[in-house]
Amino acid sequence: MMMIKYISAFFSNKKFFLNNFGNHVRDFTYVDDVVKILLLLLKNNKKIKNFEVLNVCSNNPVKLSKIIRIMKINKITPKIKKTSLQMADIIKTHGDNKKILKITKFKKFSPIEVSIKKTIMWYKDYFLKKNYN
Repeated sequence: MMMIKYISAFFSNKKFFLNNFGNHVRDFTYVDDVVKILLLLLKNNKKIKNFEVLNVCSNNPVKLSKIIRIMKINKITPKIKKTSLQMADIIKTHGDNKKILKITKFKKFSPIEVSIKKTIMWYKDYFLKKNYN
């Protein structure tokens, strides 16, 4: 959600509020990877126990400041208002995907640089064209 808000702030010429000065760490998983994993889960559903909880995630935490650097390389540069750590903020989150990888044998997650570029292209193609045509 952070990436879409960031991209949206740029195209709508609004400020993006960056909590904790960009020092948060999040586990980003590209949507195409999620779809591939879900399809593999459907094929391998006999290996899943009833009501088993599975984390669909990359298990590769990335600092938000790195995401912003990659966005800048892709010419997405909204005005940023850096703020301090908010009281309820969680500094680092990421999921454990060992179970899902064992079931699906999924190995190749999209590199974050590629994922961001594709997300920007999707936003331009589907969101901007939809709202401005």
